[in-house]
Parts: sequence; structure tokens; C-alpha cells
Amino acid sequence: MKILIAADNGVRKEHFETAFRELGKVHDVKIIEVDRSIPFTPTTSSEKIIREYVGSPRQLMQEIDGADILVVNYAPVTEEVMDASKNLKLIGVTRGGPVNVDLQAATKRGIFVVNAPERTVDAVADFTIGLMIAEARNLARAYHMLKTGKVLKINPRLFGDAVIQGIELPGKTLGIIGFGRIGRAVAVRAKAFGMRILAYDPYVREDEMKSCGVEAAGLERLLMESDFVSLHVRLTKETEHMIGEKELKMMKKTAYLINTSRGKVVDEKALYRALKERWIAGAALDVVEEEPISPTNPLLDLDNVTITPHIAGLTQEVPLKSA
Repeated sequence: MKILIAADNGVRKEHFETAFRELGKVHDVKIIEVDRSIPFTPTTSSEKIIREYVGSPRQLMQEIDGADILVVNYAPVTEEVMDASKNLKLIGVTRGGPVNVDLQAATKRGIFVVNAPERTVDAVADFTIGLMIAEARNLARAYHMLKTGKVLKINPRLFGDAVIQGIELPGKTLGIIGFGRIGRAVAVRAKAFGMRILAYDPYVREDEMKSCGVEAAGLERLLMESDFVSLHVRLTKETEHMIGEKELKMMKKTAYLINTSRGKVVDEKALYRALKERWIAGAALDVVEEEPISPTNPLLDLDNVTITPHIAGLTQEVPLKSA
């Protein structure tokens, strides 16, 4: 059996070497590294379907001949790549969503596609709780005040003024939008903090949520009652801008929005207004609509938002889980 593996910065060559060490003793395993310097402009219909990829299909097309199995992380897998190996039977994608693979083309050719939905569950769930605490306790703002010397202006007898006084998580309500693997992992962690948990997901049964110790709620009720609203949905036509002006105005003025899913799930212009005009207390974002974030993005000028560069799923453990 011939296996072609395309490594990249997300899952590096050494991770695949470790994971495939035993298989490599009995099968022909070849590991290449994705060449990010190869220019690629999507032109075919298959190339235009895929997204969130790194590299060019041409590199895979040159290497894949005779391969029975193709394993990728971010490398683009189009129908042209599939047709370059008549033996191809399986495509393994070492990420949660195989959006860099033309699934319709694979189905049409009888090629199985498998992914790794569990790989970032713990990493993203941990990070989500971290963002909640960072926003609730003003960690980033307190550090900035300390670094810039502003904290010296605060009367020490008051233990800080209202700018850095935070809130506690026990007894607060967390609203989880999207009750899949990550949403459930966040719920487990939040319960340990003594939080009340509401969840909205039209594709998950109420009794299933109840068995997880979570109360099912409609979207409007969740937004109105939650002290924290955390997003854990895939980006689809249904979820794009599902949080906009209307939804943000439903939230409590003391509430925080947490987004570790995809930037386009939130209408960023509406969010900017919500933060600037204090419709809500604050937000913590690991994702934005256009990434990498522009230095001129107006969100960066606000003092009630914490932004990180899409790193929720980046831990030392994730690549090994993926491979």
C-alpha cells in the first residue's frame, strides 16, 4: 500500500514520522512538506469550492501517482488531485472540518474521506474558558495598565478602580451556541466553576442536552439570560452573521460575547457598535471576519475587547492527536 502524506506548519513532518513509524515498516509511506511558495489562483470549479487551505494542488498532483491513501492537514485536495492517482481510495484530513477537500468530487469517485473532529476539542474548550476569565477579570487590560504605568495612578487602598474590578464566574449563566464536541467540553469545564448553562443547537435533542446537565433554550432566551455567550458553530450559510445587531441588542448590557469558532459567524460592524456604544460589556475573540487581522481594524481601538490571532486550537498536543 502506498501512502502519501503532506505535512505543513500545523502538523509537521516529525509529527507524521512519529505517528506512521510502525506503518512505515510494512507500507510505502512518503512524507512531503507543503510548499507555500508555489503560486496558486483557483480557476476550476473544484478549486473554487475548497477553502482554508495552504499550498497548491499542483504539488500534490506531481507526487500522488499510485498512492492508495492521501493524508493532509491544510493542503488543497481538488478533483484534479484525486484524478492524478487512479488507486486513491482514502483521504485522511487531520483537522476537524475537511473544508480543504472537494467532498463532492470524492463522493463521486467513491473515495472515502475521514477527518479528526476530536483533535482540538480540549484545546479550544480550555481556551474558551481562558477567554471568559480574561474578560471577566480584565487580565489583558490590567497587564496593559501595569506595563504603561497607569496602575500607579490607582489608589492602593481601593484595590483598583472600576476599570479593573472584575466579576466572578460562580452563579453566572453561560449560553453556549452550538452544542457539538467543543460546546459540550466547554459545558463540562464551566460546570466546574459553578455556572448555570444554557445551550442552543437546533440539531441536538433537548433530552441529550439535559443528560449533559445543560438546559436547552431558544436563541432569543439564551441571549437575553446569559452573562456570557460562547459561539461554537461551523461557518455555513445558516450561521454566517447569525450574531448581528438584533442579537447583540438582546444581550444584557453586562454580558460578554466569546467567539472561538469562525469570525464570520458575527457581524463585525454590528459588534463594533455594540462594544463602542456599550450595548454589551465586552467581547473576547480568537477569530475575526478577515484574517490575519488588519492593524487598522477598528476593534483594536476599543478597550472592552480582547483579541487573539486564531490560536485556540494551537497546542503542543494537537499535532500529535491529528497525526
